[in-house]
Amino acid sequence: MSSDAPTVDAPEKKTSSQEASSAPSADLKKQSGLPEDPASADRAARGGQERARFLVPDGDVAVLLNANAGRVRKSVVQRIRRASPEATIFWTRSLEEAQDAVEAILESGFTTVFAGGGDGTSIDLLNRLIRYEQFPRVGVLRLGTGNALATWVSAATPAEDLAAWSQGAAFREFPLRLVDAEGESTPFAGLGWDAAVLNDYRWVKQQLKGTPLETKSQHLAVYLASAFGRTVPRMAVSRKAPIVSIEVLEGEAWRVDRYGGRSGPVVGPGEVLYQGPAHMTAFGSTPYYGYAMKMLPHAGVVASHFQLRVSALSVVEAVNELPRIWTGDLEHERLFDFVSKAVRITFDEPVPYQSGGEARGLRNELVARMGPVTVPVLSFR
Repeated sequence: MSSDAPTVDAPEKKTSSQEASSAPSADLKKQSGLPEDPASADRAARGGQERARFLVPDGDVAVLLNANAGRVRKSVVQRIRRASPEATIFWTRSLEEAQDAVEAILESGFTTVFAGGGDGTSIDLLNRLIRYEQFPRVGVLRLGTGNALATWVSAATPAEDLAAWSQGAAFREFPLRLVDAEGESTPFAGLGWDAAVLNDYRWVKQQLKGTPLETKSQHLAVYLASAFGRTVPRMAVSRKAPIVSIEVLEGEAWRVDRYGGRSGPVVGPGEVLYQGPAHMTAFGSTPYYGYAMKMLPHAGVVASHFQLRVSALSVVEAVNELPRIWTGDLEHERLFDFVSKAVRITFDEPVPYQSGGEARGLRNELVARMGPVTVPVLSFR
């Protein structure tokens, strides 16, 4: 779908739904229930985070599944159908079918849509909703490889979450703002080592295709094997870190400490926020990368700003500190955390770039800007 796709006017809301995979229709029912304390207390405790609110299920619900995702199989559809028989399931096999499905969802007036197929599927849905300027609440099903967004909303299994919906369990609605870069909105992105590891992981998965190990290629062990078997040795013999210059474009930016508090002067438009070596420069509005790696622990500290992290750690230092990097607890003299509304990131040489866990090639320069709209994202925990 092009970025200038027209807005779809939703007709009068349906009283029943028809499953896009041609299964029998079922009447949709309003449910109610009691609230459950969310497991993601670190988000709720942040003073600057936009406050989540309790709601109960209402209206029609759609489930958008990416048939090309490794964990999305017909058996998953059967479990979803048993857990939430009133849901309309859209089984998509291409970007064109995904576009058609989203248009049908908006035209039919669905109030809630669950996305299943990994971060790529959820981010694609969010981008389409932003382009159409229509915002049903979004649920994220844990059906992908890294499941960064599913971790952020504390998703359980798809059957558990959809059963909770059908049974009327109360949920929390989080207002999610994404970061805009190169015409795409993303909850997280990075330049440097993190993108290089992702490229190597994709390469290893490709090599395992058609072998008995293909079904294991989505495991964390394969991701770590890719990093330590390919990325780390290559980076260990490479020359010194690239030099990055980060210029503030809009609003105010500042450095934050390990607790998210301001630890440096306020930097305004036209001023340099950071200039120096950077093996990795990551940014985002949500804290997690794939596999529950809390790469951006201060995302959400200030609702109007995204977090920016610059790492000048050596390969040896990064490997030694990996457990604390994973949990978001690392404090180091060569690790720099900032919050900003808009920045221009310029490297002195091309570096790998990834957006939302998808490889995007090499970049010398990139502009990242906090998006102007919020999308309601739900969580049952």
